[in-house]
Amino acid sequence: MRISLRKVKAITGMKFQTLINNTSVILAPILAIGFVFVMKKIMPDIDVNETAMNFSTTEFVLSFGLVFNIAIAGISMSSAPLAEEKEKNTLRVLMTSSVNGLEYLIGTLLPPLLILILANIILIPVSGISFEEISLSSYLLITTVASLISLMIGYIVGIFSKNQMQASLISMPITVLLTSVPVLNLLQDGGIGEILNYTYTGVLNNFANSIYTKGGYQWNLTDTSVLFGWLLISIGIFIYAYKKNGFDS
Repeated sequence: MRISLRKVKAITGMKFQTLINNTSVILAPILAIGFVFVMKKIMPDIDVNETAMNFSTTEFVLSFGLVFNIAIAGISMSSAPLAEEKEKNTLRVLMTSSVNGLEYLIGTLLPPLLILILANIILIPVSGISFEEISLSSYLLITTVASLISLMIGYIVGIFSKNQMQASLISMPITVLLTSVPVLNLLQDGGIGEILNYTYTGVLNNFANSIYTKGGYQWNLTDTSVLFGWLLISIGIFIYAYKKNGFDS
């Protein structure tokens, strides 16, 4: 399948404009940054050495912001626009033109991915962490892969949704489960909190919680397998859904 860079560039520009004009979608990463800013201001700074709990305010607010931005914003920024285009029949016109599925996917993937990456970078200073205190290469790799997973999940939801309302209903239980990781890990040491460590948002949480540990975050087989396993599975399900239904089912 040949890819036209001109068509990809045109779709990318159009999708950037669509995202910016969709207030309910573009507001999510802004809210993630805003929530982290407010939480950092109102939550007391707790020294983990003076408490029985393994807790750090800075690590918690960063983990919360990353999970909120990547899970909620990521899924909504791919599922909602796709469902909206199907609902308004604009996608049918586009897909019956000379644009192929791969060109459409790349063009629609780049704008939300770049927005998520930018928001993830902004979350570092907003949470009170300096860039010197964090392994930026590991941070960018983990958050970018996690963002791609969320976008793939959003496209899967969008493919199986007939309209925006249905996309929101399908996305809700998924985002609630994924965004509960930081709180559940804080409140309990086992059970469902332990199970959620095997989600890609669990890897985000583990990374954030290890920033101030001795040696910082260390890559391990479990986190690597979970992160890239979710990426491969989400891509596999997306390919299956696309082959079965296409973008405009």
